[in-house]
This record gives sequence, C-alpha cells and structure tokens, in this order.
Amino acid sequence: MFPKGPLILAYDAECSLCCRMMDRLRERDRKGLLVFFPIQGKDLAFFAPELAGRDLHGEIHGLEERSRRVWSGGALLPHVLGRLPGWRWVAPLLRLPGISHFTVWLYRRRAARRYQKYGKQPFSDRF
Repeated sequence: MFPKGPLILAYDAECSLCCRMMDRLRERDRKGLLVFFPIQGKDLAFFAPELAGRDLHGEIHGLEERSRRVWSGGALLPHVLGRLPGWRWVAPLLRLPGISHFTVWLYRRRAARRYQKYGKQPFSDRF
C-alpha cells in the first residue's frame, strides 16, 4: 500500500518532456498530493534537503514528505500513480519484479534521449 501523504517531485524545467509530464500530473492530481519543484529553482533545497548533492539532471526524483524516502526515474512511477485517481490500480502492477525492471529500463532509455527527441527550453519560474 502507498502512503497518501504528499510527494515532492523534482524535475528538469529545461526539459520539454519533463515539463509536459508535470503539466499532465498537475491536471490529474485532484487531491494535491504531488508538489512540483524544478531542479533549477531555489526552493527545492529548502523543502527537500535529502536531494542535495544528488545528480538530479538524469531523472525525475520524488521525496515522500512523511517518510522522507527518495525514489527516482522508473522506480518513482508507482509512487506517483498511487496518488492519482483512476491510476491507483496500476501502481501495484508496476512493483512486480519483471515489470518494475522493465519500467526502470524503459525510463532510463527515454530519459537518455529526452533533449534530442523533445527539445530543451529555457528555464522560467512558471510555477
């Protein structure tokens, strides 16, 4: 079972794919359980000091606000979906051994080519 507390998401605001993903998550997050911080912003270090010193550019990172546990990339996906209405049923499936390894592999593959395929945009403190 997934905690129902807020999940802080740290994302690359210069990545077009990351920004589109965050926009979609904002639309689906009806209960306000996802909190978004661009890694280029100044507030991230204050709200998520556990992420300090990590290379945040390669993957989206999530910090569970209550437990202070950190997940990133494909391993973060079940924790995000577990907080979204209509997607909660998918979260336990993504934790199954074969599926979880595939999800992590697929995420890394896509993230490695995100700028080439989706482009880079200038950072603007839009949220």
